[in-house]
Amino acid sequence: MSWETLDAIADSVNPILGVIALVWPWIFWRSFWRRAALSVFTTLVSVAFVYVIAWLDARYGWWPSMGLDFSTHTAVAVTLVVSLCAIKPSIWFAWVGVLCAYVALMLYQGYHTAADIFTTAAVIAPPLCLDHWWLRRADRPG
Repeated sequence: MSWETLDAIADSVNPILGVIALVWPWIFWRSFWRRAALSVFTTLVSVAFVYVIAWLDARYGWWPSMGLDFSTHTAVAVTLVVSLCAIKPSIWFAWVGVLCAYVALMLYQGYHTAADIFTTAAVIAPPLCLDHWWLRRADRPG
């Protein structure tokens, strides 16, 4: 495949994951609108969190100070994959597989280094997992 084709595929990953993460809860939990709404809200807040971290990095230069580059593409993909895994945990391996393929594509295309991607994911994933864990606990009856 040409570089342009792979670039187009890479550019489509996050928008496709985003649409799935925002629509799937309404389909999956159609009888539980509160749970679907909380899932979509949590996803949107998580994406906003990514852009706050990106803004802070641009302002304070955390990643550049280590010779790295904050990967907004990775951060958004991790956010959406965490959300999708929270919706249906039994198929987490499929979403993680998509994320791994996306990471491999970014590395192959030279968008980011492995260190850029790893450090971004290491900072972004834990608070998002905690956020979704809280959502699941808050949504339990009683």
